[in-house]
Amino acid sequence: MFISEEMLTDVLLLGFMKTVGKLWSDHKWLIDVEEYMSQLPNNLIPRTGSQGEKLREKQLIQQLPRQDLSLAYCRHLNTPIEKKVSQDISAGMSIKNQKEFVKVYEEFVNARNEISLDIGYVNPNIPKNMVSYRFTLSVYRILPLQDCQKCRGVIERAEMAVVAPKLGENQGWHPACFTCITCNELLVDLTYCVRDGQIYCERHYAELHKPRCAACDEVR
Repeated sequence: MFISEEMLTDVLLLGFMKTVGKLWSDHKWLIDVEEYMSQLPNNLIPRTGSQGEKLREKQLIQQLPRQDLSLAYCRHLNTPIEKKVSQDISAGMSIKNQKEFVKVYEEFVNARNEISLDIGYVNPNIPKNMVSYRFTLSVYRILPLQDCQKCRGVIERAEMAVVAPKLGENQGWHPACFTCITCNELLVDLTYCVRDGQIYCERHYAELHKPRCAACDEVR
């Protein structure tokens, strides 16, 4: 697949592309990378030293809070519990309550990882199972078309579509439309969570289930 010399020399951009779903496999590109990038807002393309690089770093922190992903980054839910006994007692939290917090947190993370959290991928051509056939009067023939799940605009057979496997292989989004339904931000590295047929960034998915502390930014 085509990739420009500029992209080949941009280490950050290459790293980003390799993490975005199924764009890179067996040391070869599976899509037209330039075409994919051209469909994203220019200010969000993470070229080295660009505004897009800074925005991606910000999105990673905002959309994928590390304290939501692992107990190791939770200041108030650390294990082993003995490390925090004196601190928790002084803060009014009993050892029993601390253990309960850890248990609930781990149950949430395990359920989220199994049921909701995933990484989308870019399909360079809409597969047959994603196509609905409609009679188009302007050209007097039947064309295979698919609605984008966000904007409801048409994705034609030759176009790229982002697929979220947790919602099935027969739904697609324009690359620029693969956004969190709550914050409307482009989902960083196509990482998403799903609930009730909608896609969220991990932050806003977690907040559907657990309150977030305004001071430490941890879910409780």
